[in-house]
Amino acid sequence: MEKILDENYYDFIIDNVQVPFYDVGNNITYLNERQSLLHVLAGQKNICDLGANPYHRFPSLFITTSQISLEKSGVTQVQRNPALSLYGTGTIVGIMDTGIDYQHSAFRHNDGTTRILSIWDQTIQTGTPPQDMAFGSEYTKEMINLALQSADPLSIVPTEDEDGHGTAIASIAAGKPNAEQGFSGVAPEAEFIIVKLKQAKNNLRRIAFAPEDILCYQESDIMLASRYITSAANRMNRPVALCVALGSNSESHDGQGAPAAIWIF
Repeated sequence: MEKILDENYYDFIIDNVQVPFYDVGNNITYLNERQSLLHVLAGQKNICDLGANPYHRFPSLFITTSQISLEKSGVTQVQRNPALSLYGTGTIVGIMDTGIDYQHSAFRHNDGTTRILSIWDQTIQTGTPPQDMAFGSEYTKEMINLALQSADPLSIVPTEDEDGHGTAIASIAAGKPNAEQGFSGVAPEAEFIIVKLKQAKNNLRRIAFAPEDILCYQESDIMLASRYITSAANRMNRPVALCVALGSNSESHDGQGAPAAIWIF
């Protein structure tokens, strides 16, 4: 099993300049140009000794945040302005969340084909991981369209959004307009790249005193999701906006944490 998934390993965020001192074979996961993830066998670390590590070495824990309507945010005023008419044409919205209901009409073109360019489900280990990633399963636009034509879509693309938060956020960000329901996303002509985040390791939850029965995601997986979305958009030479509807208060509060590096690739 990959160490990034293995509960027998702690994950620590380290600067890349430190990698040569720790790299002893398959215990480093590259995050971005500034930082990497160091996997340390839990049996080699007494939990009482973990306090010797700087606070910002531990990936922070994030939970889902609330959903805001278009009218509250003032987006509809921008959309209705004829001098602007900004609907996201030619752009990509990257969603890192609980997944997406890819069968929903809000994420399809008028001809029924998908508006989703790809999905990386970090929770499914039976498919093929994305390029340069060691875990999860990637589902391409072609695979999603094939699934949508099938009588059993989940047999081809088995990713789901059991919670619904990611689907709601994607709808708000770029859902297709529905006149009957009086609904439209912020950028209804944009396309999507989706990452369904795996939940945080239980050993990290225990360190942070986070209950094991709540939706909770670790910072390093969000950083990898950002890297995946940005890399895919760069290959397509398309502009991308990253949507992270997740929040946390478990940061270092001293300016040394990793969040600023989420956007560095």
